[in-house]
Amino acid sequence: MFGIQKKGPSAKKSTSFETLVIQNIENVCDLKAKLNEIISSGKSYEYDVSSCLKALLKNNDQIIVLLTVQAISELAKCEIKREFYAEKDVIVPILSLLNKELSLEKIEVYKQCCRALGNLCCDCDTARKIILQHNGVETLNNVLGISIRDKKLPLGAIKLFACKTLLNYAIGGLEFSESLVKGGVIDTIRQILSMEAERELMEDDLVSTVLLILSVVNDNDPEFLYEEQVNLAVFQVLKETTNVEVSELCFEHLHTQAEHDSVKTLLAKEGRVKLVCLRIEQLLQKHEAGNMNMEDSEIDTVMKHACDLIIIVLTGDEAMDILYAHGKGEVYRTMVRWLDSTNYQLLATAVLAVGNFARRDQHCAHMMNDHIFDKLLDIFEQYYSYSIPQSEKPHSPDKATVTKVQHAALSALRNLTVPVANKRLAAEQGRAAPMLISALPNVEDQHVAYKLLAAVRMLVDGQEEVAKQVACNVAALRGVAKWGGAGGAGAAAEAPRLLAWTVRLIPRDALLRNLLLAEGCVSCLVNMLVASHSVMQNEAILALTLLAVAPLNDASPTKDRSEVDFNAQLIKSEIGKHISVLIDTNCSKMPTQVAENLITFLDITSKDNTIVSDYKDAKVNVSLQKFVESRNDLSDDMKACVSKIIKVVSDKE
Repeated sequence: MFGIQKKGPSAKKSTSFETLVIQNIENVCDLKAKLNEIISSGKSYEYDVSSCLKALLKNNDQIIVLLTVQAISELAKCEIKREFYAEKDVIVPILSLLNKELSLEKIEVYKQCCRALGNLCCDCDTARKIILQHNGVETLNNVLGISIRDKKLPLGAIKLFACKTLLNYAIGGLEFSESLVKGGVIDTIRQILSMEAERELMEDDLVSTVLLILSVVNDNDPEFLYEEQVNLAVFQVLKETTNVEVSELCFEHLHTQAEHDSVKTLLAKEGRVKLVCLRIEQLLQKHEAGNMNMEDSEIDTVMKHACDLIIIVLTGDEAMDILYAHGKGEVYRTMVRWLDSTNYQLLATAVLAVGNFARRDQHCAHMMNDHIFDKLLDIFEQYYSYSIPQSEKPHSPDKATVTKVQHAALSALRNLTVPVANKRLAAEQGRAAPMLISALPNVEDQHVAYKLLAAVRMLVDGQEEVAKQVACNVAALRGVAKWGGAGGAGAAAEAPRLLAWTVRLIPRDALLRNLLLAEGCVSCLVNMLVASHSVMQNEAILALTLLAVAPLNDASPTKDRSEVDFNAQLIKSEIGKHISVLIDTNCSKMPTQVAENLITFLDITSKDNTIVSDYKDAKVNVSLQKFVESRNDLSDDMKACVSKIIKVVSDKE
């Protein structure tokens, strides 16, 4: 790092000699020449002359002081040499220079002081802490204030270097970025952004720097919410800039701030999201016309940030209502138009947007009439075909895009069928259920599987014919069971719920035999007994109870009886262990309705000797005893039933 500097004592001797040479220069011109030599050598200058430069900072000759500060600035570019100058004896005098009245003659001194401080606090907490302890933030903010207010002096470079210094300073962490907030720097940045947005030719380097400061403050404190005027100033820059990099920084800032609902609403008002949509379309048009001097990946990144901003704004309820505007909002209409786009990013954004608009039941009714449901089915069908290996097509999107669009389309389809009227319409059309059910065996991505299962379950809700379609398809049932045994949340939780809802709608239908033929379905429901939510526990209990009393155990002429033996599958699924865990972990907190349904299931199944043996091995009787002792909400009939079950299990040899 020290270039040709020698090792050991000779190196120290060289440094000492160089220091002695500087200290003994009496001629001002020679001293200036020496300082210029150090400046020219920069970080490759091999000697530690920090003691000399510290002394020269107090020199009466302002040119000597200027050159000294400039020399320190150049030397501080070297990480190792920076340590020699990251000291109070260097930083405090430089700050003092910035506290003196600014005049035309002192512009260069101010500029070099800002440069020096910026280089000194680059990856150096020692320098940052000295700046913090000696009101350096206040000093630099005052410099920025002067550069904003003074219209006569050419202070653009000072403004830029002061901002770059504050950026290097803030990167150090929360302690330092907080001092910018407390020191009023954020409001100064707002003024800079507002002024730049009004200029005919925006200073992109300056704007990028202050936007990065805002980003660092947010990175260090993710919950930090800027005042509305700051976010509006950023948006104004976005509106006026023609620089793609500046646009990207604006999108990133607004996206981070849009984690707050108030910012979502702010951006939804006065055509701001509409402008983002317009910018995306303009960017895409210029790129397709070959008018952008950027790589495809760079364009994609900017578009992604912009599209992500649209979606996060739509996650706010008030913002979403503003942009929907009873189905007449320009952003909503743009999203509908983008559903036909051949650009994957626009299409994915549109589908995600539709899913968000569909969070309101009244929106869903209008969107159903607007044939949005049909468009979403078309999109899913197309992108599902891309995911089947044998049907790969030329120019098909990459796997990540296919997965993203499938996931978004299924989520939107699910949301659109929440209202009962829309379920009926979807069932009457007869297209959605067969398409989605037939996809169940082939889906590989767990996130897509989760949304697919949720979409099918929403179609099943209250629709017996759709439930029959699920039960008819043994291959689909196997795919439900596969995800039910995958573990974790998402698809693993959704799969048994779909099975449970299907059973509930066709409890006496012979089609339920298919649940026994499709390996894993019963285990899937048994596993749901120990779900963390009582609603899911209850759904599992009800489904298993209905299966227990259904006409499933008649031997099929084409199948071995063991394959359709529900009780045998219960035992294989370790029903006893699951019941014990369910009772032990939810003993006194189990809702009364769930408790009563569980007792009913146990009463029915305890009539089978093999199941009773499994219950005894799992000590279900012991768990039940603790259970009944912890409850005071059970009726006498229920208590009597529990006592009977305990006796049956306990007496089993």
